[in-house]
Amino acid sequence: MLAYFEKRFAIFGLIFLSDVIGVYSLFVDPDPAADSGGAYNPLYPVLSLIQYSVYGITFFLLVARPHGSVRTVLRDPLVWCLTLLAPLSFLWSDVGTDSLRKGVTLFQTSTFGLYLATRFTPREQIRLLTWALGLIALFSLLFTLAKPGSAIEAGANAGSWRGPFVQKNIFARVEVLSAAVFLVEIMLAQHPSRWIWGGFWLSLLLVFLTGSKTALLVFIALLILVPLYRALRWNTTIVIPIIITVLLIMGSLTTVVVGNWEGLLLGLGKDPTLSGRTHLWEIALEKIANRPWLGYGYMGFWQSRGEAFDIWKAVGYRPPHAHNGYINMALDFGYVGFGLFAMSIIVNFRRGIEWVRSGTTATEIWPILYVTFFFLYNYSESTIVQHNSLFWALYVAAGLTMRRVSRHRMAEAPPPPVVRRSPVSQESQFNPEA
Repeated sequence: MLAYFEKRFAIFGLIFLSDVIGVYSLFVDPDPAADSGGAYNPLYPVLSLIQYSVYGITFFLLVARPHGSVRTVLRDPLVWCLTLLAPLSFLWSDVGTDSLRKGVTLFQTSTFGLYLATRFTPREQIRLLTWALGLIALFSLLFTLAKPGSAIEAGANAGSWRGPFVQKNIFARVEVLSAAVFLVEIMLAQHPSRWIWGGFWLSLLLVFLTGSKTALLVFIALLILVPLYRALRWNTTIVIPIIITVLLIMGSLTTVVVGNWEGLLLGLGKDPTLSGRTHLWEIALEKIANRPWLGYGYMGFWQSRGEAFDIWKAVGYRPPHAHNGYINMALDFGYVGFGLFAMSIIVNFRRGIEWVRSGTTATEIWPILYVTFFFLYNYSESTIVQHNSLFWALYVAAGLTMRRVSRHRMAEAPPPPVVRRSPVSQESQFNPEA
C-alpha cells in the first residue's frame, strides 16, 4: 500500500515542481513586452498549500528510512554545501529575509531529489518521469487548444506556444526534458508501446511549436551524444571521451550563439534595434567583480531595490535573471558557490562515464544524459540552484543515484544470466500500476 502511494506521490511531486499546476499563462500577458512581470496569480494560496504538503510528506518518508537517507547525503558533500550556502547567504544578502526564506525552500527541493534517489531505483525514476512529463505534455497540448489566447505568445514572439507556462522558453525546456526521457524509454523497451512513441513525438512537436532555437539545438546535441555515450562501453579508450569533450564544448558554444544571436548582432553593431544579452552579461560581470567571493546572496541580486536596477536601466527591460545559469550562480554565491558547482558537475560527468561503462542498458545512460542537458541549457537559461525547480531536484537525484548505486555495482562482477537478482532485473520489475 505504501509503495502504491509513494509512486503516485513522486509523480505528483515532479508535476508540481515543473510549475505546470500554476497555469501562469492565464495571468500573464501573452506579449512579454507588455507584461511588467508582477502579475498576481490567484492560485498562490493553493500552490503554497501543495508546496508545504509535498515537502512535509517528503520529510516524513525520508525520516522513515533514516539510515539510507543519511548514507546517501554523506556521499555527495558538494551539492549539500551548495544547498546550505543558500539559506546561510542571508548573512550578507541585501534582502536577508528573502534569501533565508527561499534558501530554506531550496533545501526542501534538494530533499525531494534525495528522496527520489534513496527510494527508487534508476529504472523506476525513469518510469516516474515518463508518467509525469507525459501528463504535462498532454495537459499542455489540451490547454493550448482550449486557451490559445493565453497559451500562445503575442508581440515579438507571436505564434510561439507557451502552454500553461509563463514563457515559451520555460515550456520548451520542459518538453526537451520530456523528449529525452521518452527517448531513454524507447531504448529500454524491446518493443516500445504506442504510448511511449506518442509521448516522444508529442514532446518533440511541442518543442517545435515553442519556436525555441536553444531547445531544438540542445535536443539535437543529446541525440548526437547518446550513441557516443553508449560507445563508452566498447573499450576503455581515451578516444571516445575526447570526442565527447569536444562535442560538449562545441555544443556549449553553439548554444550560446544560437540562443543569443540577437545579442551578438547588437554587439557587432549590425542591428541597433535588437536588445540582446551581451550587454547584460558585461554589466553582470562587473557586478560580480564588486562582490567576488560570496556574491549578493541567494536570490538577492535581481531585486527592484538592489544592484539589478543598473542592468535594467542599461538594457531597457527587466530581465528576472542573467539568461545564463553560470553568471547567475556567481551573482548569487560568488566564486565560492561557482567553484562548488563547477566541482560538482565535473565529478558528476566523471561518475556518469564510469556508470555507463559499468552497465549494460540505457538506464545507466540517463544520469549522464541529464547532467549534459543541465550543463548545456544553463548557457542560455538559469536552472542552477533554483528552489521549487524540477531541474534542480533531478540534478540532485542524478548525482546521488550514481553515488548510491555505483559502489555496489562496481564492487561486483557482472552477474551470470541465471542469477535472478541482478541490478538490471531488479530495475525492470517496476510496475506503475502496482
